[in-house]
Amino acid sequence: MAEPLGEEELRILLNLERGLTIKAIARAAGLPYTRVLRRFEELSERFVLRLLPRFEELGLVPVAALSRVNAEAPPFTTLRIRAGGAEEYRVHVGLVPAPYLERFARDTAGEVVLRGLELAYWSPQSAGPRQSLDLGDEELLALPEERKPAGRAPDRVDLALLSYKVSHPFMKLSEAYLRAMGSGGWLPEVSRQSLAYHYRRHVKPKLAGLRSYPLDPEEPLQLVYLEGWRAPAAARAASLLLPGFICALIDKGKALVLAQLDSRQRVELYRIVRGLRVAVPLGELLAEEVETYQLRLWEAEERKRWTYAWTGVRVKKPFFP
Repeated sequence: MAEPLGEEELRILLNLERGLTIKAIARAAGLPYTRVLRRFEELSERFVLRLLPRFEELGLVPVAALSRVNAEAPPFTTLRIRAGGAEEYRVHVGLVPAPYLERFARDTAGEVVLRGLELAYWSPQSAGPRQSLDLGDEELLALPEERKPAGRAPDRVDLALLSYKVSHPFMKLSEAYLRAMGSGGWLPEVSRQSLAYHYRRHVKPKLAGLRSYPLDPEEPLQLVYLEGWRAPAAARAASLLLPGFICALIDKGKALVLAQLDSRQRVELYRIVRGLRVAVPLGELLAEEVETYQLRLWEAEERKRWTYAWTGVRVKKPFFP
């Protein structure tokens, strides 16, 4: 991370997971609302904010597929990367309905495919004073929990709200819905009161909370594929210790880390890898080209079921992860 965080900025980010609104975060951080609002405006230049649902409750599975084949982005792709190391890979990351996981893997010609049974995001603690971590800690070494995805898709109104709130956590519900209505696909006319009801009763119970991560547009994205039963532990440790960590998709016995690490942090990452005896079979991959897509999720819903339909729109900032 190029620019260090100020004391107030760090305080706000440390309390990010304790609320879903700026007002709640300001209260948790013990800072005035207007100051927190101003800090968020400043942080938006350097950080990505993410409203994180429990995707399995939406019937979706975070997934990543790596291949040496130059496949087109299939439906539900949110991130497509051309990455180079010893060999060139295409990496597709997406939010895929459970019935279509095999199809997504087939369409991407995935040689390595992993699910995000757990998502590890950057920890603001990594930006504070250097901390020690016991690599033998039981919680760190725990296997990721597998939860059965919901069999039905949420309704269109809920999906329209999520399609904008995920990447714009503080956007007003009315603005999110108006944007959705203006971007294509049928949506019913809904009052502000009904939107508030949908969000409170249907969407909010499915939210895991807010997350954030630093993102420097001038620095290349690094991808590290970890393999071995302690790969989840290595990804979790990296999220806690490395200021340039972004996110990791964690599966049983494997994980994919996305980061922007300087040389010292890379030394620390490989210290973690060696300490946990984790393999890095593909070596370090550096992104040479990145495509990011926002999903208009409501367009893939039909009678409470997911359809395998392209709904992606190219955007500048990542939608997921």
